[in-house]
Amino acid sequence: MKQTNEAVFLGFLTATATLIYVVESVIMRALPLPYLRLGLANIVLLYLVSNKKIWQAYVVTIFKTIIGGIATFTLISPAVLLSMGGGITAVSLMSIGLLVRPRFSLTGISILGAIGHNLAQLALARRLIITNDSLFVLTPILILFGLISGIITAYICYYIEERIPALKA
Repeated sequence: MKQTNEAVFLGFLTATATLIYVVESVIMRALPLPYLRLGLANIVLLYLVSNKKIWQAYVVTIFKTIIGGIATFTLISPAVLLSMGGGITAVSLMSIGLLVRPRFSLTGISILGAIGHNLAQLALARRLIITNDSLFVLTPILILFGLISGIITAYICYYIEERIPALKA
């Protein structure tokens, strides 16, 4: 019974992350900077990592990216590879941030994941799409954006964990 509940909860978290990912994709496409996103779906990943459910965070990342790619008609595009690479890097860095001593705070872990996500996408874009180093002029902007989105994501995660006691169980 416990395994069934865990599988259902993982499915719920995957669906939640995917829904946020798709909605954010649609909204951000309408804005003048269509490739920048806050990464609010990473709230789910941050929750999982902070509760030491690392492999579940990887599962959610992979399925969120694939299902989100299908839903936004970008599955067969470089955007999905960039998202997958950034997501896996983010979960890896957040996990390391959780395990090192002294421990990072939830905000620090979130910032680490957000900046890592952006820099991984930048490196992948350089390798797969733009074959010269001019792309790296975006590095300071992406670090700043990662810092801001990491703080926002952490704040929302704190808020949700405080308001929804069932998540703590």
